[in-house]
This record gives sequence, C-alpha cells and structure tokens, in this order.
Amino acid sequence: MSSRNTSSAIFIITSTIIIMSIVCIVPATAAHDFQDENIWVYQGSFEIGVGERADTGDHVIKIHNIDMNGTPASATLLIYKNKVYMESFFVDPLANSEHIYDELLFIKVLDIKDGKVSLEMYKQELERVWIIDIEKIKLVSGDEITSRDYTIRISGFSEDVVAIAVSKNGTVIQDIYQTKSSKKYNDEFIVHAFYLDKPKEEIFLETYRPGTPEIEASMTSEQDIYNPNVPIEYEFIVKNNGTVPLRGIVLETSVTGGTVEQPIQKYHIINPSLSKTFKVTVIPPKAPLGTSFTVTADVKGYDYKGVEYTNSATIDTSVSSYIAIEKHVDSYQLFLNKLTYGAQETTRVNLTIHNMADFSTSVNVYDELPVSFMPVDVESLEWTLVLDSDSSVDISYKAMPTQIGSFTLPPANVEWTMNGQTYVAGTEDPKPSINVHGADITVVKSLSSNVLYEGDETTVMLTLTNMGDLDAEVSFSDMVFKWAKVISGETKWNGRVAAGESKRLEYTILPTRTGNYYMSGVEIFFADKYDNRGSIVSNSVNIYVDGLPLTDLQISQTSATSTTQQPSSTSTTQAAQGSDLSRWGAAEFMISSFITLLCIVAIVPLTAYLWLRGV
Repeated sequence: MSSRNTSSAIFIITSTIIIMSIVCIVPATAAHDFQDENIWVYQGSFEIGVGERADTGDHVIKIHNIDMNGTPASATLLIYKNKVYMESFFVDPLANSEHIYDELLFIKVLDIKDGKVSLEMYKQELERVWIIDIEKIKLVSGDEITSRDYTIRISGFSEDVVAIAVSKNGTVIQDIYQTKSSKKYNDEFIVHAFYLDKPKEEIFLETYRPGTPEIEASMTSEQDIYNPNVPIEYEFIVKNNGTVPLRGIVLETSVTGGTVEQPIQKYHIINPSLSKTFKVTVIPPKAPLGTSFTVTADVKGYDYKGVEYTNSATIDTSVSSYIAIEKHVDSYQLFLNKLTYGAQETTRVNLTIHNMADFSTSVNVYDELPVSFMPVDVESLEWTLVLDSDSSVDISYKAMPTQIGSFTLPPANVEWTMNGQTYVAGTEDPKPSINVHGADITVVKSLSSNVLYEGDETTVMLTLTNMGDLDAEVSFSDMVFKWAKVISGETKWNGRVAAGESKRLEYTILPTRTGNYYMSGVEIFFADKYDNRGSIVSNSVNIYVDGLPLTDLQISQTSATSTTQQPSSTSTTQAAQGSDLSRWGAAEFMISSFITLLCIVAIVPLTAYLWLRGV
C-alpha cells in the first residue's frame, strides 16, 4: 500500500471516529443543557479588616487600607488569583459598593464600620441549577399529574406537537411541546418533553425544580471524660445531603465552660453528597472535683442565590478533678510459691498523683490492697505530699500475695483542702483483677481413736486438699513415736493432687507401751507444673494408751486368793473391791491421822490449864 493510500485511510478512520463521537455525545449533552445556567453564584459573606482576607478558593480578597475618617468610610481592596496579585480597587458602601473583576468575580460591599469591611462575593459559573423532580413518565391525552403546587394536563396531540396545560393556584398556561422541548414556569418549575410518540399519541415527560443544599451536622470526641489541663479536640462534620453545592460555610462554636481556640471557621464549598470535617479545639474548665460543659457548633451556608441554610450540633463533655490519682500494677498475673531472688514473687503498685491546677497543693494519699496481699517495702500505705503546679508525683511499692484467687484492686484516694473545703478524689474505673495462680495444699492429721488400751491399734489419717488452680506433685514422710510400730499402710507418699481435689492417706500403728504420746505434724512438700515449690506442716495429735482392764476371771481369782490369806469378811470384801477399797482406806487413814495430830496438839494447852487450876 502506498503512503498516499495509508494517509487517506488514517484520515477516513479519524474522521469517522470524530463524527461518531459528535453524534453520540452532543445529543446527550444538549438534552440536559437546560439544567445548567450561567449565573452569579454566591460564594459567601465576609467581615474582614486590614491584613485579613476573604477566600473563595482560587480568588482571594485582602484589605489594603481602610479610611474611617471620610464620609462615607472607604477602603482599598486587593485581588489575588491563585496567590498571584491581580489588581486593587476602591470601594465604599454607597456609589462604589460593587466591583466586577474580569467578568468572573463580583464583589458587593455591604458596610464599612469599626475598621471592618462587610462584603459578599459572587462568581460567574455554569451551575447545575435544575434537578429532576418527576422521573420520566408516559402520558396520553387527558392524563394529569401533580407535582406539589403544579398540575400538568395533556390537552391533546396534533401532528408532531402536543398541547400541555400547566397550572398553579388557579392560573393555567397552555403550551405546545415537541420532542426535547423544555419550558420554565415562574423561574421555579420546568417541564421537559423527553419524547413524543406521534403514532401512539404518547408523550414522555420529566419535571425539574431548582436544587437546594441540605446540611447534616454532627460532632464527636474521642472520650467521655477529660483531664482539665488537656485541650480537647472535637470533630464537627458538615455533610451536604442536598442536590446543589453548599457555599460560604461558616462554623461558629461556643461552650458553656472553658474557651474555644478558634470560635469561627470558614470554608468555601461543599458539593452534594460530600462533607467537610472541622477540627474544634476547646480548653476545658478546671474545678476541684471536675465539671461538665456543653459544646455547641452552629453552621450556616448558602445556595447559589445566597439563600441561607443552617443546622447545629451539641455535645456534652465531663472534666475530671484538677487533682487526680492513677493506680496500676506491673503484673496482674502472679504465682504463689514462685520465688524471685529467694522471696515470694510480688507485683509493684504504682501511684501517680497529678496537680493540673496552676498553683501548688498539699495532699494526703491513701492506698489499699486486697486483704490477701501484704505491702513489702513500706511501713504504711499513707503519704503526705506537696504537688507543684501542673506537676505529677509517683509513689511505688511492692505487694505480695498470700492466697490463690482473683482479687479486685481497691481504689487509691487523694485528699486535699481548698478554701476551707476538703475534697477527695479516687482512682477512676476499676482496674483488671489481679489473678494469683498456683497449687495451694492444706493437710489435716487425725486419728481413728486417740484413747487406747494396751494392745489396741489406731489409724493415722492425712487429708490433703489442693485449694489452688494448678495440679500439685506432693510428697511427705511421717514419723511415729518410739513406742509404736506401723502394722499397715505407708508413712511415706508421693503423687499428684489435682486442682480442687482432696486425697486421704492412711496407715495403722500399734502402741507397745502404756502412756501419753505426742505425734508431731507432718511436713508436706509440693510443686506445681511451673516448678514453683512450697511446703506446709499439718497439725499434731496426741495418743493416750492405758493398761488393760480386769476381766471377770481375773476378778474371781483375786477374790479366792484374798479369802485364803485373810479369813476376815471385811478383808475379803476389800480384796474383791480392788482399787476402790484402796481409795477408801487411804481416806480413812488421812482422817484418823488428822484426828490423832489434833489430839496431840491439844494436850499442851489442856495440861497447862489443869496445872493452873491445881495451883
């Protein structure tokens, strides 16, 4: 193929593409040209002084100087476009109140007073003004539809046109429509003939109305309660749920306590379905025991005509006391019987006391531990401190667990006096529980009987219980007294006692001599699966071993022997009564001895008396 033919082919293909693009694109664009209007679009209202500016995006107006001595007052304004200086112009609120720059920007001065220029700004823009009201609908002659205050009636068809009557509040306007024709009524309603089907005498209509912005406002913060010395940042979200842009947005924030760092913020435009997030920073108020305040944000904006739209949002916030205390521990998981440097494992308790006021304060600090914990390296859990303004002090000590379980950490409190009034603040929100793990073995030593006769046996019972949450490997070796021997069972044992389990071990002993005997407690050694070791000693027990009681045969034999040796009936009876007679005999002996001694003592004074009588 020659170069000429190649060039011709390229030209034909390119031309075809261009023509097809025009055919496909132009009708679609033209079909909705009536929705857009080239108008002065409102950009916002501003009140600015010397050095301040009004920003509309690519155009910025600055005040060069203000003359408040003239009548009327006047000012010189500077125009910047994309940060480049373009021109200056003179304004006053009367004859020189309006200025148009480059057929694109319209500045209208409303007033000049108190060193400020109040003005409005507009831009010449092709704006999407008309928004669909009733979607495409098919109508025939005689049909009627209503859109709020407007009524549309199909009067009839003639050749390639249709007669339509549009009425509002009793006023009727008759118009002739063709395919793609549109007509505007009262600058507030458009009827668009989308398609006219002459053979069927059907018409497809759409209606349009001017679009409006719609403000949705919301405010959020990260927390519900804040410290008084920390600036609080809120997010105020303005969303345009309307159908046309929202312009000249002004956000004004106020608080019932504290101060707003930037009470007024501005933004130039928010398009439909889009949003703008404003950052609002508040310095909270300070109070001895905290306070609450309300943040209110009011937002306003305008449509392309300068019609104002408003909304607002509020949020309540709490501020803590300016004296605050925090409490936490280094570890919330501990193991009983775990040794650290030869001592039971502990956790460190940390207290931080804050003074967020701008003056120093003397405070008393009181802490508390769960009842199963012991403080290790302090004598008392009370302290007296002087806190400098806007400062913090740390207190730290160790706490040792003595039981297994889950324990809630009690709050710590700080107390201070201000203007004769005493205040107390405690640690906020309960902390996680301290969990103490391990094997916790208890042992009870008991006897089946602790009073025996010579020759009787007794069973020694050891009841082991694991009160912990970990299994334990247990071992022990018990000792029996000298005058006893083990006849069954074992005095030694090792094995596992599971968490929550009880196990009873027994052995039987036979005392070999009478008497009162002491059995010392047995020491139990145990270890959990982490090899944390411990021991515990059981209680001790006592055994009394008496001689054998006399049998009936022994009593008969004793009686016969006594009769042979002592014929006296009294002696025989005494021998038969055994130990009871001995006790009565001893009593008689004591009584007779006492009488004899009394008589001897009485002889001396009696003799003296008789001698004196004889004299």
